[in-house]
Amino acid sequence: MKFEDKTELTNESRRGFLKGTAVASAVAVVGSTVPGAAMASSMSIGKNVKDEHKWSWEEPAEPIAKRHIKNVVDTDIVVIGAGLSGLSAALSAAQLGAKVEIIEKNKVPAFRGGHITAVNSKVQQAMGINNDARQILREIVAWNLGRVDETLIKEFFSRSGSAMDWATDIGRKHGLEVTMWEGYYKGPDYTEYPVTHFFHEKDADLSYVYGQSNGIGNATIVPVLAKEAVANGVNINYKTPSVQILRDAEGNAMGVIAGKRGNYTQFNAKNVIIATGDYASNTEMLQRYSPFSLKADAQIYFPNKCNTGEGITQALQAGAVMQQHEPHGAVIHLEAGAASYGFLHVNTNGKRFKNEDVNTQSKSCTKELQPDGVAWIVYDKDWADQVKAQVDGNLAGGLFYGQMWQPWGKGWNKEIEQMTQEAHIKDGKVVVANSVAELAQKMEVPVAELEKTIARYNELYQQQNDTDFGKRKELLTPILKAPFYAGKLYSTLLTVCGGLGTDSSLLVKDKNNNSIPGLYVVGAAQGDFFSNDYPTLCPGIGHGRCLTYGRMAGILAAGGDVDKLLPAIEI
Repeated sequence: MKFEDKTELTNESRRGFLKGTAVASAVAVVGSTVPGAAMASSMSIGKNVKDEHKWSWEEPAEPIAKRHIKNVVDTDIVVIGAGLSGLSAALSAAQLGAKVEIIEKNKVPAFRGGHITAVNSKVQQAMGINNDARQILREIVAWNLGRVDETLIKEFFSRSGSAMDWATDIGRKHGLEVTMWEGYYKGPDYTEYPVTHFFHEKDADLSYVYGQSNGIGNATIVPVLAKEAVANGVNINYKTPSVQILRDAEGNAMGVIAGKRGNYTQFNAKNVIIATGDYASNTEMLQRYSPFSLKADAQIYFPNKCNTGEGITQALQAGAVMQQHEPHGAVIHLEAGAASYGFLHVNTNGKRFKNEDVNTQSKSCTKELQPDGVAWIVYDKDWADQVKAQVDGNLAGGLFYGQMWQPWGKGWNKEIEQMTQEAHIKDGKVVVANSVAELAQKMEVPVAELEKTIARYNELYQQQNDTDFGKRKELLTPILKAPFYAGKLYSTLLTVCGGLGTDSSLLVKDKNNNSIPGLYVVGAAQGDFFSNDYPTLCPGIGHGRCLTYGRMAGILAAGGDVDKLLPAIEI
């Protein structure tokens, strides 16, 4: 049938045509996103797709024989994981008098980064920083296409300030200070909010030369939380991996078996808090839930690649369910390569491919869609002055544009960035040349094409009108003065932003969408907070929910009053 013939459809033929089209479309769309066996052509919209493939976590867990359990510990609460979320939960519960055991597979607590989102904290109030929490909530939900639990997200934004105040008091007790990050993105179309806190030692050098820093970020506050937890009676069992989550005959959480085969310890507790992080180092889970993440060039995590999803797997084997929406988003930033800034971006063919006026997450993901997943940033001699003018002039910013630990009111540090640039040149992430032709050769892109692309970009600068991609004229900069630079961009997978189905009281959901009594989940193992992509509108929102939900879960598990101990602002 040709539509251009304007053939009139009878009611009967129209119904047949639409029915056939709907079924075919449903199969094509669902089949492209769900792994496993091919779908039947008779499938109709609204029916679940039957997937015959079995993933490892779908296999029943074998019960652990009692002869392998050498120790039994009775406690009130077991926390699986000694990271920011787990330690916040354990300490919060212990402060209320609960007996708490932490089991941690590593020999040290887990921490990385240090940006922490919170709204309406005392630190912000003292600096005169005001945020509209309701507007931020709306934008986060919109970024996630509404495929999240809005009540859960509201709990975070309403209570995050109180959680930060709690952590700030603890940090200051141990000589730590908290300041706000000024490097957030400030564009009219993409704008980040000034919600990002970070801890640092009082005399710490807040410069960040080539990824090196001391006395800053979660590396300072996490050990402090561990020290406070121990002081409050928490027992931290390092090198003791969780093996199996236990539920009683009624379906309630009843504890965890942990340790190594032949020498297991059974921790009996009516409340279990999963704080094991995400699964970005688990290739099988990435294939199932976040396949785009496999395109990333590198992965950064500390302790190295320990985020392998055991807590999630064990919960699934105990009857829990993953969040409903797929695929899961991921934190993918340009952290392993050269800084991105807002300069000209070209692919391996030497062609411009995007409006560069976006965040590092967007640049990372767009880069992966280019030939061979390769992209470069190109600029000239005046680059440092241009970036400083843009960031300090409130025109742009963000991670790897604005600086990692740029403290509030200090501005973009040109000298520090030049030192980082030199390090990038030394290790080959940035190439330098005295002509565009020489630059193209070092980049291994077609000389003629790069010359054409740069000539066109300079033309757009002269016109002060980017008719090719629509970048703001304020961010158009010429590429005219030698030496010329090109930085190789590397997409870096940090964490995956999807996890276990979670209700607004932080309890894990089962396959019938019911909450499992006594089984909590916090931090990156938690689901229903993100979908599709990581929302960079609030830099540090991942760590923010670790802190806020960790404290909230600890209070709830210990039977405390959340409204009193973690008061909410009105949204």
